[in-house]
Amino acid sequence: MKDTNLNLLVLESDLRLSEMIRRHLQQSLPEITPLLARTVAEANVFIYQYEFSAFLVDVALLDGSGIEFIVDLKTVLPDAQIILMTDQSHEELNRTRQHLGQNSYLHKPFDILELDRKLRLLFPEVAKTASFHGSLRQMRLVDLIQVKCLSGDNCQLLITGPAGETGSITISVGEILNAQTDRCVGNEALNEILSWKRGFFHEAEFAGGVEVNISGRWELVLMEAVRQLDECVALGVV
Repeated sequence: MKDTNLNLLVLESDLRLSEMIRRHLQQSLPEITPLLARTVAEANVFIYQYEFSAFLVDVALLDGSGIEFIVDLKTVLPDAQIILMTDQSHEELNRTRQHLGQNSYLHKPFDILELDRKLRLLFPEVAKTASFHGSLRQMRLVDLIQVKCLSGDNCQLLITGPAGETGSITISVGEILNAQTDRCVGNEALNEILSWKRGFFHEAEFAGGVEVNISGRWELVLMEAVRQLDECVALGVV
């Protein structure tokens, strides 16, 4: 039976990696449904049962080659959106690019946030409409902020801490503009929020009109906040 959702076929022999990808997408991009296959044979069964919006394929598989799978796939679906996972050397990867064309590539081991970024580029409609909510036990807030900044998003993250305290982090065009809690604002508030080990977060739309109390590139701001948090953890403060 065919399905018209945003289905992603994950063809990967490493079950641990596949499950990590599945869990991350359930939190980060719930509009995309990952279906996991460990072999080419399993993948071929899925292809006849579902319609896929994209394919995430490893080069080395238990029963064949991911490259050969993609070549066969493109004879049936020439416009298929493909992200190829590989640990090939630079020279081998160049030969693969020449053979397969301008697909997207992830070099193993890769940061899960890089996969997130590539999927958002493939599906800009998801990047615009995706909404996050969940427990801080399920997903580190710093990872969520990275995803939002990498995608150039506009949003406001509303966070409730372990003791019922509240805070917010506002992101505009991928930059952190504002952070505030019940007792402080700016970088101090960002540091406090990131120290919360339990609680809940929810994403709200951001329409502008917030005071800018954090300046600098988001990478540097987040790096400094994480560094200070690590120091506090080492000292037993949090």
